[in-house]
Amino acid sequence: MSNRADDRPRILGDPPTAVRPAFELEADAVRLMLTSRSTPRLMELLGMDEQERTELAPLLPRVAADEELLGAVAEMANLLRREAGLDATTAPLEEHTERLNALQERILPGQGLLVILAHMVATDVVRAWHAARGLGEEESWRALSDLGQQMRVHRATFGELGHHTVGWTALNWTGRLFWLGRLQFDLHRAGEGRWQIGTHIPATGRLLSAEVDASFDRATTFFTSHFGDLAEDENGADGSRTSFGHTFVCHSWLVNAELPEIVGPESNLGAFAARWEIEKTFRADDDAVFFVFNRRPPYEPTELPTDTRLRTAIVERLLDGRGWTGGTGRLTRS
Repeated sequence: MSNRADDRPRILGDPPTAVRPAFELEADAVRLMLTSRSTPRLMELLGMDEQERTELAPLLPRVAADEELLGAVAEMANLLRREAGLDATTAPLEEHTERLNALQERILPGQGLLVILAHMVATDVVRAWHAARGLGEEESWRALSDLGQQMRVHRATFGELGHHTVGWTALNWTGRLFWLGRLQFDLHRAGEGRWQIGTHIPATGRLLSAEVDASFDRATTFFTSHFGDLAEDENGADGSRTSFGHTFVCHSWLVNAELPEIVGPESNLGAFAARWEIEKTFRADDDAVFFVFNRRPPYEPTELPTDTRLRTAIVERLLDGRGWTGGTGRLTRS
């Protein structure tokens, strides 16, 4: 790709509200990026571990040599690149899943390969947005390294190289998801158009309370520094200023009023659940099974392991009809 000034992504607004590409990626440019000597380093920056990189690397020249596969990667990459910013729409990658997975059968059975490659070659616009909002290189790449995390989740679920949570990573490429310590946070508008900060729990190990506290502290500093202008739109129904950067929401299977009792209020999961003021609940059987057992439907509850208190409780509730309840919670920190 050219480095001319007129080829740089276009920044909209002051302060910036969006970044859009100055050009579309063509297949020849995608071919060069997939076969570049810098590609192994790119895979590392995007969070792929050694196993994922080792299995993915030999597939890149094969995709680069197939015009139809290459065209599909370019098409998805341009969907991911069309805009990053406050109100950028999420690329509808899921609408293309069946076609893309059929195409990838030429070189690898499974799912998500072409979408992985599209994310790899489509980092320029979202990273320009990050820079426009004052994020440093490390913060920017850390946010996008969730691609590798989602590939690890896929392997844990299906036992193979691939990627199936494509709607989630497409959201990430709009530039509104950030990985700040143990937790991830996203910017989104609430029902009345006010900006909220959502909280997400990546599957990266124990949910230590001290690390959770550190993430919330970091998030307050991050959002008030990089997105403090959004607080101007944050007025409550009575006209009072709300606490942008201090108030967080979480929509998760972990926001469950029974969880502290099930696993113990002193446990990491119990302490996390107890943080939230639950505003509404929803049935979350499949979410609980996915995040706790790494299983997607269809599954048979009687075949799920009951080797921990949490797993036992989930299986019991699936079998007796209670199911698992998730919730939307809110917390405000000083």
